[in-house]
Amino acid sequence: MPLGELARILQGAPGYGFPPGMEPGLQEAVNFRTDALAYANACHAAEVEVDGETGEVRILRYVALQDSGTLVNPMIVDGQVHGGIAHGIGNALLEWMVYDEAGQPVTTNFAEYLLPTAPAFPKFETRYMQTPSPLNPLGAKGAGEVGTIPAAAAVISAIEDALQPFGARIAQSPVTPALLVELMARGRA
Repeated sequence: MPLGELARILQGAPGYGFPPGMEPGLQEAVNFRTDALAYANACHAAEVEVDGETGEVRILRYVALQDSGTLVNPMIVDGQVHGGIAHGIGNALLEWMVYDEAGQPVTTNFAEYLLPTAPAFPKFETRYMQTPSPLNPLGAKGAGEVGTIPAAAAVISAIEDALQPFGARIAQSPVTPALLVELMARGRA
């Protein structure tokens, strides 16, 4: 029996009454458009340690200051920001999509395409400003993207700062240990 027919049968049953003028059915459509977009703001800083022999990067401290407007559910915002930071750090240090000469992907599974794991990260320090947006009734702004976008830049800048004695400039990501060993060797030469 189609669901629409079931809805018509139940229309008069106790507990299944519809408001006057409403036809039974299982379809709904709503369109919403806002031209007043509310963007979040953030400032991220990372402190790293680079092993001079292996090129391994260890993140010692990561601090993010974020203004997402009114935090409707602070725990969800924290999860969004932390997940975004983890994703951005993965972009900076691990995640690399490699293709062969024919344009076919070489990194086709998680053994080849590295992802960050929890032990690789320190406890992220997140602090929030709550400047309500005047552009929506909740005063809310974005949350997740503000974690992802600055994370790679903060980590790569911290690595470059740590390699300052070698005159290293980083122009690609991910920043692999092999690349760092090469940059330090060039700087020593």
